[in-house]
Amino acid sequence: MLVEWRDRIARGEVSAREAVAAWARRLVQVDARTNCIAEHDPERALAAAGHLDDVFVRSGPVLPLHGVPFTVKDWIDVDGMRCTGGMTHHRDRRPARDATVVARLKNAGAVVVAKTVVQVESELGGVVRNPHDPDRSPGASSSGEAAAVGGGGSLLGVASDSGGSIRLPAAWCGAAGLKPTAGLVPTTGHFPRVGDRGDGRSQIGPIASSAADVAVVLPLLAGPDGIDPGLAPVAVGAADDVSLAGLRVARSAPDADWPAGSQVDAAVDAAVRAVTDRGATRVDDVDLRLGLALDITQRYWSRVRLTGAECDQQLRDWDHFRWSLTRACEGVDVIIAPTTVDVAPLHRPMAGEDYVFTLPASLTGWPAVNAPLHHDGALPIGVQVIARPWRDDVALAVAAVVETPSCADDLDE
Repeated sequence: MLVEWRDRIARGEVSAREAVAAWARRLVQVDARTNCIAEHDPERALAAAGHLDDVFVRSGPVLPLHGVPFTVKDWIDVDGMRCTGGMTHHRDRRPARDATVVARLKNAGAVVVAKTVVQVESELGGVVRNPHDPDRSPGASSSGEAAAVGGGGSLLGVASDSGGSIRLPAAWCGAAGLKPTAGLVPTTGHFPRVGDRGDGRSQIGPIASSAADVAVVLPLLAGPDGIDPGLAPVAVGAADDVSLAGLRVARSAPDADWPAGSQVDAAVDAAVRAVTDRGATRVDDVDLRLGLALDITQRYWSRVRLTGAECDQQLRDWDHFRWSLTRACEGVDVIIAPTTVDVAPLHRPMAGEDYVFTLPASLTGWPAVNAPLHHDGALPIGVQVIARPWRDDVALAVAAVVETPSCADDLDE
């Protein structure tokens, strides 16, 4: 959908101002169902779009995302707009500069329309609802962002993911969401600050309606900014250039302690078939060590209460987890797994167990994308595609195949 609107603007069929106005209206309609908006400034967005229209008249669509509207999670700074993290004591915080990713999208011609609510329920934001069923959870912590995109109110969202905070809400709300390889996209301007030493799991990434749209945006976000010390100068490959022929694809091994729901399990099988039908080679299932990933993560979450020796052991266990899973995947290019145990549950507090399938890629730093499947008008189902480090292009290319209508049709049969 993003590509379609980008191209319509580039052809002059729709002005930037018309596109921003249309998507601002759609977002307000989705907000009425979901409470996804933390703050929006339509006049400011329309003024920015009007400037781009003036540029278009003089020079044409010289920018890669000329006039494309986007939204930003309320943990990521936008110049002049509130960035509160959903906390009352930060209600007056207005950063004076953009996060690197926001600045890069603006420089590419995109226009900020709104900030979105964080968490399923926060002090300032209140309760966010799932766009497909208001009685169900949208997932956290990129709750408003996933609800906005999955509900059809935003073409593109910028969010963050530590243990699954992009992928899980994307799965429950029906969007494509990528946690990039650790060290690919700058986290400069994330609030609260995150970095590779303070929290090496946390990454900023895009949410859109499809993996193809995410693939268009990722190269614009990636690369060192001279501020974030954890970045590596690695180029992003083009997902369109990835050939599935010969890719070695594994399914996540069933785990008796963490059985996926029947719908999700069937979706993973359908995804594997869709990829192998296009020339990929099926290899042995991979044990993602879900219980160990949850244990290491729970100790990480409680590290302020650990002794020095316990912190040291947690880091050693984390390092060994990364090493052992990397060794186990030596002959694997892609792992296809559930994103979550099941479809969106009725509203309830989030639990660590909700993220059990997203934790392994967070601990290893590998790229992982939720590919949304919609079928029979039911709730969205998320399938997770995990690739080797720096092969975000492979993850997105496979996800684009997984989310095709033919894959959902296969699931319905």
